[in-house]
Amino acid sequence: MKKTVVLLGVAIGSLSLAACQTTPQPYNGQTGYEVIEQGANSATLRYTLSGKASRDEARLQSACRQVLGSSKSWNVTVLSSNEISNTALADQQYGRQLGNTRAQISLSNTPDLYNTENPGVRDALNARPSTLRVIQFTCS
Repeated sequence: MKKTVVLLGVAIGSLSLAACQTTPQPYNGQTGYEVIEQGANSATLRYTLSGKASRDEARLQSACRQVLGSSKSWNVTVLSSNEISNTALADQQYGRQLGNTRAQISLSNTPDLYNTENPGVRDALNARPSTLRVIQFTCS
């Protein structure tokens, strides 16, 4: 009985996390959707996306459902699609620059023998896409 409750809790937790990640979010300065115009049965949106382009149609439909407040399938017409560079990428520079040369003095960021920090995992978790797609579309 106890294993069933734990398994049920893990299943509900994972489903709720998956649902939160697929819900379109309003624009936060980097990604998300912005409402440009909204009528009773139509809306014009601008969606800044990162990730796979194969999932764009589902994301646009979800944004239409969230803005227009219905569970029906909307007719999505793409007005424009642009690719922009991701300005959120910040190169971390370690060490000190020596004048106008390429020489740089820094301490090694290689972990020592007893260090549990993994720089590879840290770099993977901080990875960001270099480009974003901005799609302007209408839902009707």
